[in-house]
Amino acid sequence: MQAMNCMSCGEPLHENARFCSFCGTEVVTADDNPELRILTIQFIDLVGSTAFANSNELEAYDDSIAAFHQQVNETVETYRGHVLQRYGDGVLSCFGLDHDGEDSALSAIASGLSIAKAMPERVSGLQVRVGIDTGQIMCRVGQQGALFPQLTGLYVNRAARLQEQAKPGGVMISGQTRSFLSRLAKLEEASHDIKKLKGIDQPVELIEVTGFHFREDHTDADALLERDKELALLQEGAQRAHALIGPAGIGKTVLLNAFSRNRQDGGVIRIDARANLQQTALFPVIESIQRTLGLTETSTQADLAAQLRAIGLTVTDQDASVMAGTLGLQSASPVLLTPEQLQSLRIDLTSRTLGALAQSRNAALTFDDLHWFDDDTIAVLRALLGEEGSATRVVVTSRPSEKIDALLTSNQIEAVHLSPLSDAAAQNALASYPELDDTKRKSIIEAAEGNPLFLSALATHARQFWKDDGAQQLPQTIEATFQAILNSFGPLRDVIQCASVLGRVFLPERVAHLLPDRPNLEDELRVLTIRGIFNPYADGGLFFDHVLLRDAAYEMIPGKRRRKLHKAFADAMQTHDPAYCAAFPHLLADHRIAARDHDQMPATCMAAGIHMLMAVNFDQSMTYLDQARADMEDQAAPEKVTRPEYLPVLSLLASATVQRMGFSHPIVLERYQLLEDAIAFAEGTDRQRMTALYGLFAHRIINGRVHESAEYVDMMRQLAQNGDDELKVIWLVNETAYALYAGEFDKAAKASAQLKAFYRTKDHGRLFLELGADPLASVLSADAHVASRMGNLDGALEAMAQAQEHLDEIGAIAQIPWIHIFGGQALLAGGHLELAVQEVEAGIEIADAQKAQYWSLMGRVWLTILLIYQGDTSEAPAALEILTQKASNIGADLNAPFYTATLAKAHLANGDLETAQALIERAEHLSETCGEHEWDHSIRDIRTELTRLQSGESAPPDLKTQS
Repeated sequence: MQAMNCMSCGEPLHENARFCSFCGTEVVTADDNPELRILTIQFIDLVGSTAFANSNELEAYDDSIAAFHQQVNETVETYRGHVLQRYGDGVLSCFGLDHDGEDSALSAIASGLSIAKAMPERVSGLQVRVGIDTGQIMCRVGQQGALFPQLTGLYVNRAARLQEQAKPGGVMISGQTRSFLSRLAKLEEASHDIKKLKGIDQPVELIEVTGFHFREDHTDADALLERDKELALLQEGAQRAHALIGPAGIGKTVLLNAFSRNRQDGGVIRIDARANLQQTALFPVIESIQRTLGLTETSTQADLAAQLRAIGLTVTDQDASVMAGTLGLQSASPVLLTPEQLQSLRIDLTSRTLGALAQSRNAALTFDDLHWFDDDTIAVLRALLGEEGSATRVVVTSRPSEKIDALLTSNQIEAVHLSPLSDAAAQNALASYPELDDTKRKSIIEAAEGNPLFLSALATHARQFWKDDGAQQLPQTIEATFQAILNSFGPLRDVIQCASVLGRVFLPERVAHLLPDRPNLEDELRVLTIRGIFNPYADGGLFFDHVLLRDAAYEMIPGKRRRKLHKAFADAMQTHDPAYCAAFPHLLADHRIAARDHDQMPATCMAAGIHMLMAVNFDQSMTYLDQARADMEDQAAPEKVTRPEYLPVLSLLASATVQRMGFSHPIVLERYQLLEDAIAFAEGTDRQRMTALYGLFAHRIINGRVHESAEYVDMMRQLAQNGDDELKVIWLVNETAYALYAGEFDKAAKASAQLKAFYRTKDHGRLFLELGADPLASVLSADAHVASRMGNLDGALEAMAQAQEHLDEIGAIAQIPWIHIFGGQALLAGGHLELAVQEVEAGIEIADAQKAQYWSLMGRVWLTILLIYQGDTSEAPAALEILTQKASNIGADLNAPFYTATLAKAHLANGDLETAQALIERAEHLSETCGEHEWDHSIRDIRTELTRLQSGESAPPDLKTQS
């Protein structure tokens, strides 16, 4: 069968013409340069076009035919096909002229499905029939080497007959076409039959195709070169865990894939790092568990529990809620645990789930690209490595990094360092490129220096670009080689680059945010997947075949355009997927930072900082908050920052830093100095200024600088005078605290009563999340101190009980250790030593369970003080000195006068009057200079006892009776 249109432009050819009258391309005769090729032929027919012509004006019919051909041309060309001939209401195309390969058959099917789907909307509701066949075709080539549309052979005729068998809107293929592409994709088949077709001698297998799914590992299996020894070690070595270590491109993932393919006694569960989400706690593990268990965000908690039971893992209701929240299920219910507890429990549950999955499926666990894993995911890996009695094999890959070095300190994992390929192995690798001569092979091997990925990329580059005269130079790096290959994709290069902005892994619909005016984007992404640039996930996501391919595409984008793309994506995500932005605010912040979007960056970085802070990721929180701070300062320089985000960012930054480094660290002091300076000039709402002042006051109080903290109480009072109830509540909690620590107990009681009149749980019950302490619980604990000192034990116990009940109600359980320990102090002040010990011990137990190190330390300080008051003056004093020094090291010097006085009391009991004298003088000095007078009565009692003994009076009374 001979085509009658020009290959280059598609215009009809005049009979016996030697050149196309439209574009000038040479026309070949039937006997010019015949060549046998494996091609896929596609016939498309517009159904009902004759009836449409009879019932419509000629102009309307002509417009419809033109639209039909335009749609076919655009789609066929997108899939790298060639339109060979137009028949008016029919089109003949072929796929594979540029290169032979199974992907040409898949391209033809994808093209046919796309055309069948789009045509009714494009052409007045008319449908098409598509027939596709694959086989050996005779092509004839012109004198200049260009392929022309002169095709003959059985499969051209069979494709035409397959089209006749298709239903309107259907795509019919042959069994040979299906076999040709079976490794790349799995077809969705509506019907399957074997028939004799008109003019065809042998019966043909007919398959109606409605869609297809890429196979996840659909690209050519990477050659495993000189890695047999390493593969055997992974599969059969005595050590169950191995770490494959080497630079990018050395073949770590190839070896990992070979290990996965060769697993005979079970499958593999993959945990793959995401470079663009490496600061999200547990994200690689979460993604793997969701995929393996078949869970989505709409799955219920009952679905989760059932899946866990199916793999032999039974969890409590609380654990199920935590796991549901970790996996991002919409049905997750809140759990009353501290951030530290949640972090620990998430790590425990995810490691147990992965372990149970591996055991139930007899599967190995692979962790790819450890250098990009977050700390929590590495903690899960460590837990799995340390699991007693587990036979699960674990394989980790990593570039050389501090993270892999730290992991290798454990003897539970064996390092496998991958070496460069030998020249002989490189020669074997190039055997699949027969078009390369010996000179080209030698140059490629020398340039690649034993890096398999570089070798492959250079070979692909040489095949596409190297001139016979050797004038074409090889690129000097893997990245440059990939960039040269990407440039060959023409218009599709822009799609690849936009995808690279999203990271190594992305969802196709998100690429559309950056290319909204690209009507064939879905088809273009399929083409790039067929060609091996992208690989598919079963859930519809795509990922770059190699991270260096993504990096190369990203680096090709000019800086100005790159920033515009990051901003466009961040804007689109906030508009179209606010739920995702709320779940991963740091991803949005990363795009704002990359875009240098100075207007939006502070707010998004602040949201990311809060997210990290709530997940107990203090370092990441500080990174985002400091980025926001620095950007605002740079943009304002040399003037002072006046943006409203400045004060809250500084407040959060100080909070994150103090939790990470302790109160006395120099950086913490710098953070609070920044906040203190900003209070004088930074713009912000009264609410923002009040929150900042609350933090500054707390810092000074914890440092024991009670006198200096009065300044902030006064500033808060001024803000609250004409403010709403919330401002008054925040001021009054610090007014109460200041009065208590200053020893003004009546004033503390008065401020407490005022706060309780304003406080409403429904309005103010979540303030503790921002302030770090609940205002009502704070003043109730102060009430307990005042009542105990006044001899009202029942009142003190009632206040403590109310505080605990309230904290349970609002979910602020992280403060319960404080209520117990602070309550113990109150009972000590009232002389109720046994009750005080019970309260402090209860606080320590809860703090230890919550992993609240600060309150664990403070509880032990006060328990040691109580031991001294109960008469233990042998070992307790030394312990108290050590503990109070630890507290001082983190800046927790509140109550330092009383700590010192208690040590004086112990030395007094032991008869060391000289040391007691020095200590009591120091306690009195501290009380005076710091303005902390809460314990002045106790200090005076100890001074009185010392004076009595110094005057030679009788031995002191039993210490157990002193308070």
